[in-house]
Amino acid sequence: MGSKNVMLWAGAGQIGMAIARRMGCGMKIIVGDKKVENAQSTAKIMNEAGFDVIPVQMDLSSKESILSMIAEGQKYGDIKICRRGITKSGSD
Repeated sequence: MGSKNVMLWAGAGQIGMAIARRMGCGMKIIVGDKKVENAQSTAKIMNEAGFDVIPVQMDLSSKESILSMIAEGQKYGDIKICRRGITKSGSD
């Protein structure tokens, strides 16, 4: 498997997806969300649009969870972008 530039993206909302579409073109994108179903749904949409996206469960309040997401990204190449999607209060 060849090495790619990697984008880490936390918070699988619509605004985050718009940012990832703009900034992550040609990259391996790792999308993490507290609710893994959200990450899976968003990854499916983006993969169907031609992006290369892997969903993971990730909790920004947990250092271990953040480190796990970083380790997942490093499997594919150098992490070049790390973004947090913006969500409205209470959307967790």
